[in-house]
Amino acid sequence: MNGDRLMKYTSEEKAYIWLDSFALERNEKRRLLSQAGGAAALVRDFPRFGKELIKSGKESVYNTMLESLSDGGKGLKKTLGKLEREGIKAVARVSADYPDALKNRADAPPVFYARGNTALLKTRMFAVVGSRRTPAAALRLGAEICRELSGAFTVLTGTAEGGDSAAITGALKGSGNVVSVAAGGFSSLPQGNAALLSKAAERGLLLSAHTFSAPVRNFSYESRNALLAALCEGVLVLGAGKDSGALITARYAGREGKKIFALPYAPGAAAGAGCNALIKKGAYLTENSVDISGAFGINLIEEKSIPALSDDEAAALNALKELSEAHVCELSAKTGMPPFKLYAVLSALEVKGLAVRLGGNRYAPVK
Repeated sequence: MNGDRLMKYTSEEKAYIWLDSFALERNEKRRLLSQAGGAAALVRDFPRFGKELIKSGKESVYNTMLESLSDGGKGLKKTLGKLEREGIKAVARVSADYPDALKNRADAPPVFYARGNTALLKTRMFAVVGSRRTPAAALRLGAEICRELSGAFTVLTGTAEGGDSAAITGALKGSGNVVSVAAGGFSSLPQGNAALLSKAAERGLLLSAHTFSAPVRNFSYESRNALLAALCEGVLVLGAGKDSGALITARYAGREGKKIFALPYAPGAAAGAGCNALIKKGAYLTENSVDISGAFGINLIEEKSIPALSDDEAAALNALKELSEAHVCELSAKTGMPPFKLYAVLSALEVKGLAVRLGGNRYAPVK
């Protein structure tokens, strides 16, 4: 199972990626992993452990998996090549960046597929959702809340227009710390939101729990919303009718004891009937970011609400955060900006209190 390309994976990670590339239910994958004692062990002795698939009537899948291991693991090489070409990093359950909130959950995805900064998966996350019919005023307020909140949390949301787009837009105007989770594979991303999702991947993280070509199915949105609830510490609903799918995330989050927040609407407003119902059941009535930060004991003034950043400033700041500290030449290679331009960008970040000069043309982000 060799064949590393530019992305480096351990043998255990590669085995997880190999296993996840086949059309098996998660419980079947878990059973195989449990019997073998790990993914790499499953690969090494697949003819033995894979026989379980034949017993369950999936002989054709077994044969396909066995064939993929021939010729030095040609199936894995093909999968890794596809990921590399598409600019996707796989984050397996055994990977360092796999979310801590999911590591002990049996129902968690064995592999995530990511474009962007996977280190965000280890940060505190706050989910923001809303229906596609969320009123414009609520979307503007939601975007502003996300801008201010992004200094304390990574904003977690979906990929659709409406509430998801407002959350992404707001976070990108703030720290850029945003994770946008797709309901299907990357080939199924909503084309109407392609430009915004591309920016999310550049400055934050675009994430999927599905292989590249996996379609969006009837159950996909509920599964994705349950994932948002598992990853977050709380969830804000910007807009939801009484039967809106945006309420699914709140329902799952509530079951897990997470904090629920909702924007208030006028009595009888159909677009906010679901939000008002949540508030009646005990959700935090939310009119600004302080209503959220206060519930977590966070002082946003002390946390330094992030000022608006230009694209160049955001790119330089994200590079600094990834590298912890870096020479201008390292940042230039990381961002693609020439040094003479970077000096001006870094000076702007210093003025905004987001970066500090260390001497010797080295810089670091302000913690």
